[in-house]
Parts: sequence; C-alpha cells; structure tokens
Amino acid sequence: MSPMQLGLLRRWAMTAALLLITLPGRAADLPADSLRLAPGVVKAAGYETIDTKYVVANGTSIYSDHAFHSMPVGRELKRGDRVDVLAKVKGWEWVLVGRDGMGIGYVSISMLSPEDKYVP
Repeated sequence: MSPMQLGLLRRWAMTAALLLITLPGRAADLPADSLRLAPGVVKAAGYETIDTKYVVANGTSIYSDHAFHSMPVGRELKRGDRVDVLAKVKGWEWVLVGRDGMGIGYVSISMLSPEDKYVP
C-alpha cells in the first residue's frame, strides 16, 4: 500500500470513528395510537421514540399542529424550562411535549437544548 493510500485509509477510519461516536442511536417507531393527546392537539402521521431530556433554549409557544404552526395552544415556554418530550414527529424536526404523560402540543426541536448541553 502506498503512503498516499495509507493516509487516506487512516483519514477514513478516523472519520468513521467520529461518526459512530457522534451519531445518536436510531430511534424506534412509536405507534401514534399509543400516545394520549389533549383535546385540540392534532395527531401526527408517525412518531419516533426519543430518550434525550431537553431544556428550553429559546422561549417558544406550544403548537397544536406540527405542520401548521401558526396555531399556538396558549402556553408559552420560557428559556430554562424543563420539558417532558414524549416523542419526535417522524420526518419532522418537531417534538410532542406533554404533561403527566399526555401530549399537550408540539415544539420545534431547534428551540430546545439537550439537558446535558444547556448553558443557563
């Protein structure tokens, strides 16, 4: 093997190792009927499990529908609030947040921070 090929192989191996370290585990599908939703919250076509705990990084509203987010359900989340994320909407960057195990609406995941990375 030439020095150039060896260098490329090493670079590829380091990149592959970094990807394995940084990529989250594959989420499992979660049947939509397994989730309880508050009145007015629109059921998504599909959900995925999510095991990360989140904190609100930027204040935001909670929305009744992840696909039509001009309809807040009335509750505002403030920076630093801890949220109970029940599931991620499959194929979207939105999560279903809840209270006492019931889905109360959707929040864009971009407004949240993983709890272990949150800086107050």
